Amino acid sequence: MNSFDEIFALMKANLNISEVAKTAWIDPIKPIGFENGVATFYVQTPFIKNLLQQNYTELFQKALKDILGFDVGVVIKCDDDISDTERIRCLPIPELQDDHAMVTKLTESKKNSNYQYTFETFIEGDSNKLAYTACKAAATGQNSANPLFIYGNPGLGKTHLLFAVKNEMLRHNPAANIVLIPADTFISDYVSSIKLDKMLEFKEKYRNLDVLLIDDVQFFASKKECQQELFNTFNDLHANNKKIFFTSDRAPKEINDIEGRLQSRFEWGLIADISNPEFETRLAIIQRKADLFGLKISDTIMAYIADQLKHNIRQLEGAITKMNSLSLVSDIPPTMAMAQSVINEILDENVPASVTLERIINEISAIYGFTPDEIRSKKRGADISTARQIAIYVVYRITGLSYVDIGKEFGGRDHSTIVYAVNKVKDTIQVNKAYRHKIDDLIRNVSSI
Repeated sequence: MNSFDEIFALMKANLNISEVAKTAWIDPIKPIGFENGVATFYVQTPFIKNLLQQNYTELFQKALKDILGFDVGVVIKCDDDISDTERIRCLPIPELQDDHAMVTKLTESKKNSNYQYTFETFIEGDSNKLAYTACKAAATGQNSANPLFIYGNPGLGKTHLLFAVKNEMLRHNPAANIVLIPADTFISDYVSSIKLDKMLEFKEKYRNLDVLLIDDVQFFASKKECQQELFNTFNDLHANNKKIFFTSDRAPKEINDIEGRLQSRFEWGLIADISNPEFETRLAIIQRKADLFGLKISDTIMAYIADQLKHNIRQLEGAITKMNSLSLVSDIPPTMAMAQSVINEILDENVPASVTLERIINEISAIYGFTPDEIRSKKRGADISTARQIAIYVVYRITGLSYVDIGKEFGGRDHSTIVYAVNKVKDTIQVNKAYRHKIDDLIRNVSSI
């Protein structure tokens, strides 16, 4: 191995966890160093640090042992644990490592830039109103629906709501026995309990709770034995009037390879979806994050960011975090050029390099039974027009190409035709949930090619 960065890259590749978990919790990690058999990693917030320590440390140790051939200790640090010099090294601005004045400015700026996952810090809008209201009512005992199932695309606030529920319940009853975990953790605990002959301890842990909250239950798909255990755990808790909360990236009936009886349990209570935040909500999220940093951004620039980053709250907050660092580094206020540069970087980071326009068209052509040439052609007809509009929309969503460039790729069509196709799919998504889930699944599948 040439460097700890290479070891870290191999460790990430060897982790047997979901892509969603990798994106949410593993990608923010920065390797600090490896010394005396101990690997040290950095994450920005205490929240992510605690989550990693509770759920992923053993996985890291196993992956590192597989790579290096010996036992490795793992230490995870956050901003509260490291020096200013270490912190600045973790930022993507290497030329400032020895600028002590800049280190101080960045440190001061970050002090108030994070927030607790509570109902007070959740930005409510039309896209999440039902989920927000249901979670808050359940947390305060005003809603008896059990379980509560929240679904929506990654990065829209589902995990925030789960933690808000937990925090609110503990505020009213600090002695409550509450467990909030990713689905991966429940599955790993179950597998370990079988290997170590500790099923009794497993059942005592999960069946004697006051509240169980599980994030991303879609990862139980195809895991029949884990589904059986979740089913039994659910029945025990529900029979004893204990609260159960689930989140998923899709509705219960849309999760494949889930036993019907478990799927029916998901649907026993209240199901609430979270859709992509509308413009006003995105703007409020941007404003909140900028205020936490003390960063002054013009209304025009905020509106531009809100218009460009439409599908993921973490992207919106990440854009403001990067702009804050750039503004402090350059000692100039945020500009439109700065916003454009940050947004291009974020979009590039979130587009898999292997996903090309050609692959997207080929995949959609196969799904709908047409050739790529037919998708690009001037042929008319309801079926091919629908397939073509969906192909255009998926290309628009994944590649970030302009309407003009997309038009060139689809038989030299005028940009107004591309705008029409994109808007046609958008409008249908707004009124037809089944259609929306179909498109979202298609985008996920294409992105994993």
